[in-house]
Amino acid sequence: MDYKTTINNLRNWIIKNTFLKQIIIKQNQQSIIQLAKSTRNIALNPVPPVSGNGHIEHYYHFIFDLLLPLSILIKKTPSDVIFSLKEIGILTPFLLKLFDNRVRIQSNFDVLPEEKKVNLIGMNPKTINIHYFQLQNLKELICANLNIVSTDKPNKILLIERLPPNPYYLNSANIKGAGSSRRAIKNHKELEKSIKSKVSPNYEFHNLKLEHMSLEDQIKYFDSAVAVIAQHGAGLANILWMPKKSIVIEFGYNSRTHFKKTSASMQHDYFLFDNNESHIEINCLEFSNWLSENKITRDIFIGKNTL
Repeated sequence: MDYKTTINNLRNWIIKNTFLKQIIIKQNQQSIIQLAKSTRNIALNPVPPVSGNGHIEHYYHFIFDLLLPLSILIKKTPSDVIFSLKEIGILTPFLLKLFDNRVRIQSNFDVLPEEKKVNLIGMNPKTINIHYFQLQNLKELICANLNIVSTDKPNKILLIERLPPNPYYLNSANIKGAGSSRRAIKNHKELEKSIKSKVSPNYEFHNLKLEHMSLEDQIKYFDSAVAVIAQHGAGLANILWMPKKSIVIEFGYNSRTHFKKTSASMQHDYFLFDNNESHIEINCLEFSNWLSENKITRDIFIGKNTL
């Protein structure tokens, strides 16, 4: 067996070993925490976990491959340690707003010698298991920095409507394309009407167009939600802002377990409606009946006024 084959076999073994990947990520974070004892400015180079992909300029990866591991570092390092990063697209202002006293954008990051940069390995739920306390720490840190007070009486039911992506993701992003260019519910308005007609008077229904909302408002809406219904997409990353044991209903794919795993970490009740196509049409009558008959969802949906 030659060297190249050995390396490929080793990489494939690591890809399949979730426990080993988690050890690698923990060791990565511990090495940075140790480094913070001797230096006050650390240049971080975010990289996906083994077998992961994507780029942190996209919301899903921004949350799980940057904010999540960064929140762990911020909690476990001295308050005067500064983490320097390169520009990350249109999400950069939000990053600075969240951690303005701990993060800097370094304009000459790309010309820094490699020995001056430290890789920060991402925590994509697709490839590893994430603990509830890690996600809760991220939520508490972000809500504190944005002065968001979590509600003690969540009552919102959210339906996410997919819109065309910000032009940045079509023209300038490292990985181009997003949103409805990849997936869509063709009869969304019909679905919206059907769901809204069944909501119990004790709850509020909201059809959300996340592309038109600030990230602060997204967090506030999901923090006060008891249920979200959405097609597979980055917007479902917001389920980590929801109270524990909320309801997550995804029109997605059995092969893509991102939000099933995140829901398990958050102790949410998760339901998947598997679809073979990307641009789909929902049978609203069948779905409406399911909402009324499912023992977990029927408390927030009434069994009348169906289409």
